[in-house]
Amino acid sequence: MTEQEFKRHERILIVARDDELREALVDTLENAGGYLTSQATSFEEALSELLLSDFSLVITETELPDLSGMDLLAVVGGLRPGISVMMIDDDLSAKSAVAAFRLGAVDYLYKPVNLEFILMQVEREMMAKRARAVPPPPEPPRHVSPRNRELRLNPDTRAAALMLNRAQFKRITVELNRLRAHVRANFVGLVDTDGNMIGAAGTLEDYDLTLLTKALAIDHDATKSLAAILDENRFHSTYFEGEHSGVYIIEFGRPYLVSLAVICPVDVKPGMVWLYSKRTAATIDEILQSIPAPRAVPNLQPEDSPPEASPPDEEASR
Repeated sequence: MTEQEFKRHERILIVARDDELREALVDTLENAGGYLTSQATSFEEALSELLLSDFSLVITETELPDLSGMDLLAVVGGLRPGISVMMIDDDLSAKSAVAAFRLGAVDYLYKPVNLEFILMQVEREMMAKRARAVPPPPEPPRHVSPRNRELRLNPDTRAAALMLNRAQFKRITVELNRLRAHVRANFVGLVDTDGNMIGAAGTLEDYDLTLLTKALAIDHDATKSLAAILDENRFHSTYFEGEHSGVYIIEFGRPYLVSLAVICPVDVKPGMVWLYSKRTAATIDEILQSIPAPRAVPNLQPEDSPPEASPPDEEASR
């Protein structure tokens, strides 16, 4: 495949509140670079684009009107781990640069930007992605598992991120930010059973977001069994305490299971975290309940069709 053929399949999402910067990036990447681009002016718009389209690269400003580019970087790491992210800050900040690289950014730039340099960095990253993609890596076993395929196809067990609309995503983001402010959390995130980061508030400077989303995208059978024993089937809570931080996890939602993770300093009172986390979970649960009931999967075999005949026993036919 030639470079131009590669570029026809590579799309770049540009997220910037600065109209002049956004237009300059689009012009440079499309006209000089030959790439396909999409635009967003806020975290909310960017999240919608990421859920609806495939991208090879995201270029985002650090400062956005609603959340931050750092929040977007964290979400991309959980929602679309294969997408590269470049950050553009208003000023050079060593602390922000370290945080960005810890969350998986491939580049950290600052204003005033040099458009030729950005194009050069984009070309470098795209060439590296193409080299990693040839030959294509084998699919992880979970993508070919009949059980996982059935769960994704069945509307009753689809991941929550595939069912929510833009307004619902926005409401969830507001609730997560409100919870973070109430309990002084370092990070608050909502993850569905496929490991998609539905929403996030704060940053994970000292933690691996991909590892967190994988840990939360678990098989809930054991949790549901324990809940049945305790006669509690709405919220399932877990707490893990480290030396400096504690992780509070609440699992809930039916039929779309999600995990609410709250990471707080250990000096925050646990009772306060549980109180506000449960309130937030209850609100998000109402949002999940507002998703229209999924249509039943059609039965492809007529009810009155005779059962399939089993092959004759070889011994009996002799």
